Amino acid sequence: MEEISVGSQWAKIRNFEKGFFATHLINIGAKLGVFEALYEAREGMTIPDMASKLELHEPYLKVWCQTAYHFEILDCDNQGRFRLQPFLDEILGDKSHFRNYVANITMSVDFIGKGLSAEETPDYFRTGRTLETPYTNEFSKIAYETTKNIHLLFLSRIFPKNEHLNQMLERGIRFLDIGCGRGDLIIQLALNFQNSIFVGVDPNPNGIEEAKNTILQLGLEKRVSVEKIGGEGLPYSDEFDMASMVVTLHEIPPDVRVKVVEKAYRALKRDGQLLILDFSYPGKLEDFRNPMYDYGILDQFYEVVTGTIHLNMNEQNELLTRVGFRNIQRMAFGRGMFEFITATK
Repeated sequence: MEEISVGSQWAKIRNFEKGFFATHLINIGAKLGVFEALYEAREGMTIPDMASKLELHEPYLKVWCQTAYHFEILDCDNQGRFRLQPFLDEILGDKSHFRNYVANITMSVDFIGKGLSAEETPDYFRTGRTLETPYTNEFSKIAYETTKNIHLLFLSRIFPKNEHLNQMLERGIRFLDIGCGRGDLIIQLALNFQNSIFVGVDPNPNGIEEAKNTILQLGLEKRVSVEKIGGEGLPYSDEFDMASMVVTLHEIPPDVRVKVVEKAYRALKRDGQLLILDFSYPGKLEDFRNPMYDYGILDQFYEVVTGTIHLNMNEQNELLTRVGFRNIQRMAFGRGMFEFITATK
């Protein structure tokens, strides 16, 4: 381990500052369509060609490209053609790829950044007051963009490694998605598992309306339905073979969290499966420097003023066991970005 010095500490803080600029540069590039244009032009593009295609001011675009080159986001050949560095096509260019991270950067800059830099934010830390996040169209759009490709993780990584779950869906079951958002997961599952019935619930009216429109457009209304209901208001009893909470458990307000999990338990049939996909969160201080917890730690920091409280593994196990679930199993994905948990009624 390198010895800590004034110089190394200065460099660390300076790198944090550079990261601030880099995220803003990526966000601007995404809004301008630069990454999609470079993804389509695999051989690269010159600045004049890119400016013409995207209708951008060429001198400003030149500075953007040079800065992106500085950050090693872009490379450039001897003909002046810029291209994305290796593997950044799927991370920044291809919006349909499950590794695409552009929406997360946009949320960090446009939504989280504004909240953290707001004049009143320090007062929340002084008083312990919580900020209510309204279900505005702007907030909903940004939030859903960050999770829109999670269904690809289920289809490409989770179900292939859980043959029992895959077979259940193939055979035909009733599936409940708690916190369904705009229905991306259950709609994609319905397209892939045509013998199963899917129901989604969410308290956000914007997501529910968007889900209903997509379901009608795809002609899935006989097998897919959504309702504007919070998890604590679930009316079901012994109706579903499988229920999911995708990046939802940590978002449930602490004062109703037990009730939501109890309602999920009640909604499942005997031996039904609860599927939870969420961020990993450390249970002891030394693990706060373990990279596998990065996403959970940062998510907790910027959501703390909204009243969000992440649960660590032991707290999750205690909650699930207290309600009655058994046979709790875990699997990490994305180097700790997500943890997939299954529990049986």
